[in-house]
Amino acid sequence: MTENPRTRTSLKVGDKVKVHAEGTSVFTIVSIDGNEALIESITSAPGTYPFHCKLERLVPVES
Repeated sequence: MTENPRTRTSLKVGDKVKVHAEGTSVFTIVSIDGNEALIESITSAPGTYPFHCKLERLVPVES
């Protein structure tokens, strides 16, 4: 898996991301605290909930 060079520098609250480059699920950044982000699925479905993920793992979704 390759890391996107923009991963740590340009992510901000409200951005859409994937948890890795090959991922299919898309999440929105709810908050950022240090090197971790609280993200939640953009799809509303039973059993989805916000969770923490390291910023270095997140890959921006191209618009």
